[in-house]
Amino acid sequence: MIGGEIPRFPKFPIFPKFYYLKMKNRQSLPGIKFIGMVPAKNLQRQIMYKHLAGISVGIFSDVTPIDFIGVPTCEAVSTYNNNGRLEQTNLRFCTLDEVPTNKHLAFVVTDCNNNSFVIGQHEKPRPIVKISQNTGTPEGDPSVFDVEVTLYAQKSLIPCTLINS
Repeated sequence: MIGGEIPRFPKFPIFPKFYYLKMKNRQSLPGIKFIGMVPAKNLQRQIMYKHLAGISVGIFSDVTPIDFIGVPTCEAVSTYNNNGRLEQTNLRFCTLDEVPTNKHLAFVVTDCNNNSFVIGQHEKPRPIVKISQNTGTPEGDPSVFDVEVTLYAQKSLIPCTLINS
């Protein structure tokens, strides 16, 4: 760079300049073997900030298991927006059990590597739970509830430790 020249983006690969400002990180859990729910009021306070500060998060409450059908998916997408990170976590699964929507819930997910994650916290923002009921086909498929849990936060998929009391 000579004098007061403006640094240039590399020519190859050719991307618009705004591409470098809107980069996304994507995390997907490999295989989910457990999904459970816990009332949000039973969680510790400020678990998102505890995790961001490097403090481990424990779930000391009893977790109610949810029996799921098929292959559930859990994906966290982190984007850089307005000079800060925002993470969106989506959890999708099918179940025969009804998931209560009249309570503030947090969801605990355990993957095939025995890593547990919590989606939700005691304070706002809280997860958005969408439930749709599908009737089975005449060939004998069961009538199931399709559940989609979405959470937008600075960190929404928080690693945790399940501590059974």
